[in-house]
Amino acid sequence: MYKACIIDDESNSREVLELMISENHPEITISGTASNITEGMELIRRHQPDILFLDVEMPGGSGFDLVRQLQEPLPQIIFCTAYGHYAIKAIECSALAYLLKPVSSQKNCTRQLRKQG
Repeated sequence: MYKACIIDDESNSREVLELMISENHPEITISGTASNITEGMELIRRHQPDILFLDVEMPGGSGFDLVRQLQEPLPQIIFCTAYGHYAIKAIECSALAYLLKPVSSQKNCTRQLRKQG
């Protein structure tokens, strides 16, 4: 069983992603969600997730700012964003995957998670 957290300022995006994961990946439990960097850091400290679904642009900073604050061991990071131009930066952060919103097609995320599973 894997623990995951979703950090995204868009409530609809969090809900869609959480539903997609619960329907397609019973081995992943969503431990919690957050809508900004500050809440996200607290969520990560509290739950120590194995997987982190992370938006890029949020109130209080970017998903990249959050990644720089994380302590080892790092969770697997999957960026979920509406902005394609951050892909190189995500790769430099050793992201497992980079999904473009809207994440209406479950295939990309499901494929990435199964590779790791």
